[in-house]
Amino acid sequence: MGGFQFAWAKLNALKEKLGARELIATCGNHDLNSRLVDAEEDPDPKGALQTVQPMFPFSDERLTDRFWSRNFVLVNPMPGVRIVVLNTSAYHGNGDKEHHHGRVSERTITAIKNELDALEPADLNILLCHHHVRPLQGIWGKAPDSEFMKKGIELISTLTKCTATPWLTLHGHRHIPNLEFTVDPSSVVVGASTFSAQIQGRFNQFHLLDVEVDETAAAPLRGTIETWTWNVTGGWQRRPIMNDGEGFPPMCGFGSTFQPRAIVSKIEQVLGTVPGFLDWKDVLIQVPDLKFTTPAHFQQIESLLEKSQINLNRDREGRISQVGRSVPKSEVSE
Repeated sequence: MGGFQFAWAKLNALKEKLGARELIATCGNHDLNSRLVDAEEDPDPKGALQTVQPMFPFSDERLTDRFWSRNFVLVNPMPGVRIVVLNTSAYHGNGDKEHHHGRVSERTITAIKNELDALEPADLNILLCHHHVRPLQGIWGKAPDSEFMKKGIELISTLTKCTATPWLTLHGHRHIPNLEFTVDPSSVVVGASTFSAQIQGRFNQFHLLDVEVDETAAAPLRGTIETWTWNVTGGWQRRPIMNDGEGFPPMCGFGSTFQPRAIVSKIEQVLGTVPGFLDWKDVLIQVPDLKFTTPAHFQQIESLLEKSQINLNRDREGRISQVGRSVPKSEVSE
């Protein structure tokens, strides 16, 4: 618990240093005594978390008590934003296998629905939880994933039905980044990388999300993800990622309504037929959907651009700086 106390104190200090309005967190399987180690002395899985300072997860004792007793809390950290803070490790310590996965009960789903039904709609709805809502490829190769949140998909479906607006789900647990759309085509799931756990073949990363909401738009929820990666020689930096397994690239997004071929066609129109390069920031102004493409779609875009002999130039940190057509060698020699 010493490690958790240290990290929690540092997060609170960072909140003050940044002048952040709120610090909102939830707990995971390694934060609780999920395996009931030394159960004779301390049989309460959540007991140690209830003694840390500052109080966890909220400074408001009423909210903290509600989180531990009801396994969730609804908070409104700023006008138009609503967050469901969920404890998916609430049943850890109950049974030999419960700590192997997350869970949200039918009773909890109903309680969340009833609270949401009684409230005015929010512009941005966020679900903050530790475990992922459906099975994913695990960190150990292609082994089957059984550690997801039981009834997670039912929860997401219930949330979108009772608000009639898309949800942004933020989760952890897998130690690898995850970006996907749920059964509701407008709802987005973002899974965090590992910030500090040392796992062979995985980079330590943290992410900064910039989210836009517009209920009248074709994509009512879209945003960008800026990712910083730890490098032993350079510290935290926005470094290039060579494959999906390493993590998120320095910049990516979600919410574009255009497929890769349509995006490439727009870039070609901006460039015209004359050889030369344009600054990437100028291209983004004319093709704004580029900012909101997922990593998977951007890989396809880059491949299609290469086939059209359009090059992307990157700076030392892997960020795209220019895009254009090189002057043919024959013309250079003349």
